[in-house]
Amino acid sequence: MCRLALVAALKSSGIMANSMKNIIGWTLVAAFALAGCDKPDAQKEVAQMVSHAYENKAGKGKSLGNAEAGKAVAGKCARCHGIDGVLASLGAPFIAGLHQDYMVSAMLAYADGSRRNDQMRDIAVELKLKPEQIADVSAYYASLKTSWKGADVGNKSSYTPMVSLSQDTVNTGAAIASRCNSCHGASRSTSKNELIPVLAAMPPEYFIPSLKSYFNGKRRHDVMKIFSSLKDSEIRQLAAYYAVQPPLNRPRPGKGNARAGEMAAGACAGCHSIDGNALNPEIPSLAGQPAEYLIKAIMDYRGGRRNDPLMSDAVRRMQDETIVNLAAYYAVQKPESPLHPPGQGNGQFAPVAEGRRIAGSCDGCHGRNGNSNKVGIPSLTGLHVKYLVSATRDYRDGVRKNGVMKKVVGHLSDSDIEKVGFYYATQSPMPGKPAPKADLAAGEKISSGCTSCHGHGGISTAPATPSLAGQDANYLAAATRDYASGARSNEAMAGPAKGLKPDETINVAGYFASLKAAKPDITLPLSPQFSIVQKCNRCHGENGRSTEPGTPSLAGQSEAYLVLALKEYQDGTRKNKFMNAMSDVLSLVEMKAISAFYARQ
Repeated sequence: MCRLALVAALKSSGIMANSMKNIIGWTLVAAFALAGCDKPDAQKEVAQMVSHAYENKAGKGKSLGNAEAGKAVAGKCARCHGIDGVLASLGAPFIAGLHQDYMVSAMLAYADGSRRNDQMRDIAVELKLKPEQIADVSAYYASLKTSWKGADVGNKSSYTPMVSLSQDTVNTGAAIASRCNSCHGASRSTSKNELIPVLAAMPPEYFIPSLKSYFNGKRRHDVMKIFSSLKDSEIRQLAAYYAVQPPLNRPRPGKGNARAGEMAAGACAGCHSIDGNALNPEIPSLAGQPAEYLIKAIMDYRGGRRNDPLMSDAVRRMQDETIVNLAAYYAVQKPESPLHPPGQGNGQFAPVAEGRRIAGSCDGCHGRNGNSNKVGIPSLTGLHVKYLVSATRDYRDGVRKNGVMKKVVGHLSDSDIEKVGFYYATQSPMPGKPAPKADLAAGEKISSGCTSCHGHGGISTAPATPSLAGQDANYLAAATRDYASGARSNEAMAGPAKGLKPDETINVAGYFASLKAAKPDITLPLSPQFSIVQKCNRCHGENGRSTEPGTPSLAGQSEAYLVLALKEYQDGTRKNKFMNAMSDVLSLVEMKAISAFYARQ
């Protein structure tokens, strides 16, 4: 009914054909019309009012709404966006100077649920913004000239700590740190107590105020209170010592579901970044911290035992299960340090080469270049990168149970896993060895029930579904039996696997093993500069400086926000047919590189 009323209102206003060429007119009329869905009699009057405003303001190249009035409304937006439009907390983007029509369409999308964000939805519900207020607040932010500071927030290469890192300062700090070792460990890690945070590579900007918070009562901890006699100079020396320590890649997987935690982490990405490595040194990095410590810290914010308005608001309605899953996700991410940037070989964008280096630890079992020559061990060639990433993460996160795999891949970050996946997906498969006792003819007949998912000839066309052609027969048979028994969980596989007799399992596994494997059809990560010039700049302008209404600028935007937005377009959380298609082929490595480029413009 609302849609019919909207169309009728547009027609009655006389602006359906000509005056509505500008997107602002469309979106604001939509706002007025939808806002009046419970008052049909007001439709015509509302539409006519917008038509009048459009003709008298937008027709002269001016924004709709009153920017001065919008500043008062913006006070409700300042917690995330800032009154100057460049705060970017809780995952919010910089919005100062954005095109008004883009902001209006975004607000309407949040209000009607077509674009999902808990904070924005709550604001829309709480404020019950009227169309006039939407026009006013968007006009206000569109009028601002505040410079975006993506480069300041995200440029680790230009990071200068707030303390001296001279050798004398670090040495003095090391002596002071000996008093901390009983809890935090001599290796700059934690002791066996998982409730104690890792201090290695912690930026002084966060370390110093955090330590002092135990002394001034903002944080309560009897043991930490003992060290309140430390002088400011000693605190700075201690901070310098921990800052220069390389990040410790010792993940402590938690009890939760890391995959579910990754989904929940989107709400935290604006401050802590998508992988838990905060770009702002004043905000703690969560990557690699013990899961139990993270759980306690989040629950303390939720319960008011730790006081920080931003954190308290963010987690006040967070369920225990979500907290546990978040902690599990962050605990297995690889920590980074601005003082110890991750190596990139010769400085070139070379994720496949990086993947080969990381994959060296896999050769012992899976064979050189991923072609297994061991009975019962699968080959990694011939598998799509998306399947390899999913399977490896399942082993890392404990979804698939295998002690050896857990130990080998437990320290890998999502980016590392993706690089390894790209490496194996580019390698040429070698011929497999069929099971000696298999009846291949019988196995071929049975295989007809498998091809709808695993593809004709065992070559899958679905990236998330593995190809079976040329795979080790004993591995395939064991995996099928695990699906049948429930040791390996997959609803689509459970039924067919249970329906097979023991000899049928051997025969169909042997048949697939006898087939010729093939390289998957994948798109290798492109140089971020190529993607930016050939794809992104077409819509978003040269180096992300958009001049098109309805298309946001990217230059100087928050890096964390850009990565999050790309991931949301990729998984369908945000709907835009062009962006969904563009981001679908992007790897996490590419997303981070593209976002870093635009943040520095």
